Amino acid sequence: MDEPAPGTRMPRRPGRGTLTLQYVTVAMFLLGAAYPLLAAAAGTGDWAGLADPRLERYGDPKEWALPLGPDAPWNPLLWIFAVSRVAVMVSAITVLGLVGVVAGVARLAGRGAGRDRFVALLVGTLLCAAVTVVTLTPYGAQLRTWLLD
Repeated sequence: MDEPAPGTRMPRRPGRGTLTLQYVTVAMFLLGAAYPLLAAAAGTGDWAGLADPRLERYGDPKEWALPLGPDAPWNPLLWIFAVSRVAVMVSAITVLGLVGVVAGVARLAGRGAGRDRFVALLVGTLLCAAVTVVTLTPYGAQLRTWLLD
């Protein structure tokens, strides 16, 4: 009785796509913006520059990227970091963050999720809101300018 009859589908849990979008957006921001910034701060020893990333302070951000080798085009990790960095540089991460917030609020208002899913959606929505706010502030613009160099 616990198994579904052949040919029937299990009901989908609500919010799975929204959660995936939200957490992928946050991960892309961390890999595309926070990783190069932390690598530059650790490489130069100038931790105060985390609050003020500039070319004069950290130099070219390409110096702190993953090293390219003969197998670089086939390295999926390199592609993940490269796509994340491009998404931050062209402000696509801002749009993704905004979509994550809107989708999360819509799912939370729908109340179709259980307690665990509700908490995960709430955390994902707040993280997407934080990413969106950071990218829209002057700090986010300065970080994007540094990454674009």
